[in-house]
Amino acid sequence: MDVTNPATVTREANVYDLNTTSAYLNGVYVNIAKDLFSFGSITAYPEIIADNLKPSGASVPYLFPEYSWSQLSSKNTVDAANSENVNKIWLNGYGIIRACNFVLEKSEEYRSENSQKADNMKAQALAIRAYINFLLVNTFAQAYNFTTDASHPGIPVVTSSDWAAPISDRQTVAGVYNAMIDDLNAAIPLFQAGTPSALTMNKNAAKALLARVYLFKGDYTAAKNTAREVGATVPIMPASSTGYPSKLFTTTETEALFQLSPSNSSSTTFSSVFVGATFVTYNYYLSTADMALLLKQYPSDIRAGWVTSSGTTWKVTKYPQGVIANYTIPAASYYQTIIRSSEMYLTAAEAYAQISNEDSARYYVNQIRSRATLPALPNTVTGASLLDSIYTERRRELCFEGLRMFDLLRWKKGVSRVDVWGNNKSLPYPSNKAIAPLPQQDVEGYQLTQNLDY
Repeated sequence: MDVTNPATVTREANVYDLNTTSAYLNGVYVNIAKDLFSFGSITAYPEIIADNLKPSGASVPYLFPEYSWSQLSSKNTVDAANSENVNKIWLNGYGIIRACNFVLEKSEEYRSENSQKADNMKAQALAIRAYINFLLVNTFAQAYNFTTDASHPGIPVVTSSDWAAPISDRQTVAGVYNAMIDDLNAAIPLFQAGTPSALTMNKNAAKALLARVYLFKGDYTAAKNTAREVGATVPIMPASSTGYPSKLFTTTETEALFQLSPSNSSSTTFSSVFVGATFVTYNYYLSTADMALLLKQYPSDIRAGWVTSSGTTWKVTKYPQGVIANYTIPAASYYQTIIRSSEMYLTAAEAYAQISNEDSARYYVNQIRSRATLPALPNTVTGASLLDSIYTERRRELCFEGLRMFDLLRWKKGVSRVDVWGNNKSLPYPSNKAIAPLPQQDVEGYQLTQNLDY
């Protein structure tokens, strides 16, 4: 947060009505794809700090200390091991939040020009802000249920676009979740009616994010109600040669609720390099054998192609290549889906199981299993076994999409790796090393409370 923003003067000079505010908002989407998802860090981080990914070697320039739970507090975005850390997630995340706040301010200022258009832009900005806060609070703070009342430190909740405005200390995690829920509930009625595009934030996506937030909060009744509503509006994509799973991460992915468009340039500085390229072009990360064998457990599973054996290792091949022709990096040429209806079915399944409505829980998880041609869970799978089966199916379906460590923490589970690079086999729960340190420059500049053990 504590950086000089040279674009501040430029944005004030160039945003002077709703049309220019809309153009600025379009730039926010580009910045999310290009900056926050740069080289897939925000997607890879929750997977590699847990048990779905591992580095391909010690020279990987991204997230190596995070994999070994040896990350240190730093003022830089690259640590002493010459490996990029998650400080960039914090800095870019708050940059996007500031930009959303600017859209909120300007859409209100120019509201008289077209109130419906102003409301739609306001809705997008509120929902994007909630999404970024979700990523930040789960990266830099313990899960909601870490304390009984979620009174442990979360992140600062920033509601001003002014980079010079003072920042208060971290809100509690409860306070951050309340802010996210407030933003999403405020956004949902403001979206324009009609069939939305998944390439911008929209009503269905905002509802899906709300269901995710409720699930992570442990409000299971609200989570299943909201997830069911989204799933009824946007069902999961049927399995077929022209559907699931081959059309995931394309514009014909019918279950996509919110996607990021790729951007192309001859320079990676101006391109969106999504996580798929780090598996193929750059060879930074590999699937763990643990994850690969889970996908290969059933010979009939149509998701088995999401990993491919390469000698003694497993390549991640879940993301398509060349979805748009003539891209500089073909493995980055796809649409990064942020949230999709499969997650909503799994949210409903987990929430129903948590409130002991096991028939409904089995119904929703079996929709995911049967589509993948796995056998349905029988009625004899109940209680803790049912929850474990839902957790496993969630790990399969959403693997490599950036949720794994966040899930483990809210389930109060440690990390136990079978396939490991080096000696980093296990991280018990709870652990202070399960979350990232705050950037030291903001700890010092804003007098923020640093996470323990950093």
